[in-house]
Amino acid sequence: MTAPRPTPALRPHEHEIHYADLTIPAPGELTELQAGSHSRGGVWWLRMPLPFALDHINLWLVEDEVEGRRGFTAIDTGVSTPETMAHWQTIRGSYFKGLPILRVICTHMHPDHMGLAYWLCGDECEAPLWMTLGEYTTGRMFASRCLADEDLAQPDGPAATMAEHFRRHGMHSPDDYQKVLNRKGHFSSLVPRVPMRYRRLMPEEAFEMGGETWRVIPGYGHSPEHASLYCQASNLLISGDMLLPRISTNMSVWAHEPDADPLGQYLASIERFSPLPENTLVLPSHGRPFGGPEMTGAKGGIHTRLRQLRAHHEERLAEALEACKAPKTCAQVLPVLFPRELDFHQFTFAMGETIAHMNRLWHAGRVSRVQHEGAYRFEAV
Repeated sequence: MTAPRPTPALRPHEHEIHYADLTIPAPGELTELQAGSHSRGGVWWLRMPLPFALDHINLWLVEDEVEGRRGFTAIDTGVSTPETMAHWQTIRGSYFKGLPILRVICTHMHPDHMGLAYWLCGDECEAPLWMTLGEYTTGRMFASRCLADEDLAQPDGPAATMAEHFRRHGMHSPDDYQKVLNRKGHFSSLVPRVPMRYRRLMPEEAFEMGGETWRVIPGYGHSPEHASLYCQASNLLISGDMLLPRISTNMSVWAHEPDADPLGQYLASIERFSPLPENTLVLPSHGRPFGGPEMTGAKGGIHTRLRQLRAHHEERLAEALEACKAPKTCAQVLPVLFPRELDFHQFTFAMGETIAHMNRLWHAGRVSRVQHEGAYRFEAV
């Protein structure tokens, strides 16, 4: 379907990962993962560009039949930009053969996964949106400009801004403070609206897609109620952002839930993948599919990646704990965990993730937290 694209240089841990021998699709192209048959639909990989340092998202199409209508189920959407819409139009014109999108499943509410749901679903929601309750309601809330204006008018509104949240964790630069304030419309710029109706996905629910049974594996920490999808018959896992081969999934503490423990929730959640076979073909939202039936040996797949992720976060927690032998704010711990140069978009996620690591240590009783001169300081106990 597509010409081969350059493969990024491997990071050290990636030498343990077995990547599937699949061509990375260019925007507007598809790569076939599973051929369709009389009893099941084909599964297709597409990739859309993102306007961030993380410059792409993987999306998935399943040839499907719903209530007697043939077409496609789309899993995740890309952000709402004219460029992404144009790539979707190219795919529809080149591959769909006049068949419709029957439903849109969003693994979670982040803009790259839900941004174009309103457009793919259609004005009358001809293709219904499927999401978990936690993801749908949080996405509706974040996309609402009316709610954002209402929040700022409330007595506790100013204290609930991301700028104030980061200031309480040691961000003192007036320039950075203003930049964070200016990002208040960032989410709604990428998710201009969300369909007014949806079909709720339940944790562990089983449903039919492409002639086979898929099960919802819930995940917490990266987002409120993430839905990964597993098909036992085909040994396929659409992992969303819960399992990525090249980078670790972001777990951040945001202003609306300042004492949360997303890292603890995430580490508990990924244990739900432990019963899956090592050679499960994992279809992640970023990076390349890995694992798969052509693996040789007992390593290189999902269990290998789970082991790496556990070790990675244990190392990061140990580094943060060591840094807090003397009291530190999260802003002071951030360069320990993220020693490379960061652009401002990366800084906001790094700050949120640093707070997540410190909150994990705090919830585990390994550090104390006190306020000093308006900022939280953490110290090893």
